[in-house]
Amino acid sequence: MRTIARSTFVALGAALGLAAWAPLAQPQAQVAAAKPSAAAASTALTVDEYKKHAAQHIVAANAHVFAPSLPPILKSVVVLDITVDGEGNVTRLSLFRSNGWDDAEKAAMDSVRRAGKLPAPSRQVLAGQTSVRFLETWLVRSDNKFQVRSAVAETGDSSDVAARSAKKKRDGSS
Repeated sequence: MRTIARSTFVALGAALGLAAWAPLAQPQAQVAAAKPSAAAASTALTVDEYKKHAAQHIVAANAHVFAPSLPPILKSVVVLDITVDGEGNVTRLSLFRSNGWDDAEKAAMDSVRRAGKLPAPSRQVLAGQTSVRFLETWLVRSDNKFQVRSAVAETGDSSDVAARSAKKKRDGSS
């Protein structure tokens, strides 16, 4: 009996270990499920400016889960790897980094899907390529409401984690 229990425990441990090393990328079919919405072409000249336009579009489509402020300690910080084609279609969406809260990861990924078609990147942002790829960060509260880092207004409000982070980035400090 102990041999069976031990072998079951070893098999379960091996399966969990393999699951932990599995890639975090989401299937491409889920990206295609996004509903297209009207998005004006972006006039951004750099990828950073384009990220702001895309983030503002995502926030606008997710006003019901946007967090107007953040606590000093976040539930999760989720970083997504996003690829957008020349027409604004999200062609690739995958998890780049997270602390493992599945519901926070899902909230971030669903917010991109809900946004549908993003603003089309300018020729300058595409720089001769057919798509633009960037990382975007979601700052998630315990109730899964969030802020998208590139869309955070640089208000200088020292009580807001995202504003402090944006200020540090702007000032070049870490």
